[in-house]
Amino acid sequence: MLNEHTFEFSQARLKLKESLKFSMRQTGGLVRYLVEDEVSGRFFQIGLAQYTFLTMLDGNRTVSTALMKTATLLREDAISENDAASLCKWGIESGLIETEVGDSPRRRQEHHDQRQKQRMVTYLNPMMMRIPLFNPDPAINTLSRFFNFLITPLGLLVWVIVVVFGFFQLATNWNSFYLNRVNSFSASDLIWIGITWLVLKLIHELAHSLVCKSFGGRVQSCGFLLLLMIPLPYVDVTSSWRFDNKWKRILTSAAGMMAELFIAAIACCIWAWNDPGPLQYHAGNIIITATVTTLLFNINPLMRFDGYYMLADWLEIPNLSTHGRQWFKGLFKWVYFGTQRPKVIESGLRGLAVRAYGIMAMLWFLLIAVGLSLAASNMIEGFGLLIALVGCVLWIGIPVFRLIKYVAVGSEVENPNRGRFALATLITALVVGSFLYLCPSPSVVSAPLVVDYKPLSIVRVTTPGFARKILVTDGQFVNEGDKLIEMENKELQHDLNSLVVDIEISKLRINNLLTAERISEVQIEQESLEAKTKRKIEIEQQLEELIVRAPSTGKVIARGIDSNLNKYFKVGDELLTIGDPQQIHALALTRQSDIEWLEQDSVDWVDMMVWGRHQGGLMQGRIKTINPRARVELPHEAFAASIGGPLAVVPQAQVEGEKGGQSDQMVLTEPRVPVEIELQTKDIEHLIPGQTGHMIVRGRSQNMGSYLSENFIRYIRKQSFRSHGL
Repeated sequence: MLNEHTFEFSQARLKLKESLKFSMRQTGGLVRYLVEDEVSGRFFQIGLAQYTFLTMLDGNRTVSTALMKTATLLREDAISENDAASLCKWGIESGLIETEVGDSPRRRQEHHDQRQKQRMVTYLNPMMMRIPLFNPDPAINTLSRFFNFLITPLGLLVWVIVVVFGFFQLATNWNSFYLNRVNSFSASDLIWIGITWLVLKLIHELAHSLVCKSFGGRVQSCGFLLLLMIPLPYVDVTSSWRFDNKWKRILTSAAGMMAELFIAAIACCIWAWNDPGPLQYHAGNIIITATVTTLLFNINPLMRFDGYYMLADWLEIPNLSTHGRQWFKGLFKWVYFGTQRPKVIESGLRGLAVRAYGIMAMLWFLLIAVGLSLAASNMIEGFGLLIALVGCVLWIGIPVFRLIKYVAVGSEVENPNRGRFALATLITALVVGSFLYLCPSPSVVSAPLVVDYKPLSIVRVTTPGFARKILVTDGQFVNEGDKLIEMENKELQHDLNSLVVDIEISKLRINNLLTAERISEVQIEQESLEAKTKRKIEIEQQLEELIVRAPSTGKVIARGIDSNLNKYFKVGDELLTIGDPQQIHALALTRQSDIEWLEQDSVDWVDMMVWGRHQGGLMQGRIKTINPRARVELPHEAFAASIGGPLAVVPQAQVEGEKGGQSDQMVLTEPRVPVEIELQTKDIEHLIPGQTGHMIVRGRSQNMGSYLSENFIRYIRKQSFRSHGL
């Protein structure tokens, strides 16, 4: 029945906890029982056979006797001996069953101390700290009298109409919303976004409470959950598991998101029906916060938020996360310690869902543990590193300590096979080590690229003035010397007119002085005339330069050039650029660590994938020059992530150690090496300057271990330098 390394249950006298409450349900024609632990507030669901067996455990009968009585009552529907052992282990781990040892005063005290430690860890975890405040049930009772009319079929109909109409308004005005609100988002908006988000979360939790109360539930507690010091209100509506109808439970879980979507729909109408101003601005904040951030945050079933409870209600598996973790933990023990193969109480599709959730939840936990630790380490200068360290100890250190303790002394229901653990660990280390050492790293070195003109003629202002006539448009082809813009400078014209008059007067004066034979004064006046004539020539040249002409033949590049009409320009201001469509190249920005592979003699031609190319597939180009040093300057705006490019950028003024940087000039967060790529003639006609893509070089030789470690260390160093200067 059970192997020699497993606790012998047959003669054990187990006892159900007295705080358990059972209620029968019918799900899909099957009789099931909801188990509520009134002390811990947790819920479980078991079948008829499991319920019959567990209720036989009164502390006087042995497990073997309870199993026989169950078989007498249920006959062919009774559970097997192995299933009974698995059920007992699950009940002990879930805190539903007390063992003979566990029922002693000493063990009770140990269990109490352990629960206190777990609560303390929960309260003091700097990554995710839960702070309960008070019991809101009396206040919710009062509020429900005024808002119960919303939780009716008529209220649902109104919700559907408002949400559909509101988001239809957003869809019809999407371009305006994207350009004026989403695309113009800046760091200064974060304060108002944060305030809006907190207000919406309070409404979100209030909606959960009101729906739960309207269906007869209780709201036991409320408080704040601090996720990386970001406050998240919460309410405890676990009493909704007492509802017989699962759709009531699902509606309770979905109420918060439905409330936010309703408010977002109203905000969509406000945005569409108002002109730019404070009202439209805050409506935009509500739309962004109540849709993107809230839905992405709450809908994920792998986090213990609304999406998780909706999935658990739909599957009718209370504590789905607990069941999944217990199964995954049992699977680990079965593989590494040779314990009994884990089973889940649920069967069929529910059992498959528990197993799948256990695997995905563990992978998600590892991802979140690493992600939040990295985020915390870069959150607050200095203090963030301490938070990340504490989080690693709580999330990784404590589980590792428990594993070591389990290997050393086992548990009250299991005695691990230490020899199997050593062998399985050695095999795992060999497999992982072989993969990291023998498996080659990705053989492709890639870098983002932009197609651009070469050479690119930048037309700048040489004489200040107002642009009175714009004679070209963006994309227009011009020849060298063609007029582009006619400018006006009335002050220069006035100075020229005055000089012309002064020159004529000076000439008359010279003639009069010559007639009077005042030779010394003639020389002085002639010097003055020469200076005025020279100044006149300079002004005439400046006035000639007010007619801006094309310095070369090519295509005009000047988005929004019409907006420059009647605008004043200073000397050096950029007016437009001109590029020759037949003279284009590709510019790639590669990592400094990849340069050694590009500089090899064997690397001459590179593959390129250009997005939006008229003919699909890869094309080839020849490396022409590799810049000798890495730079943070942005050679082309299409690289910037702020406008949809592939590389992260920050304002120059925010770069560590940058003095006097221009706040509106963007620079790369990581230095990159420019690589100029010469294009083939056959490809030039199919490319348009400004197109982006990737350069691909094949042939890097490196094992997977060094590749992963180098990239991880590089990422940590970059983040630490940006946040802490380390």
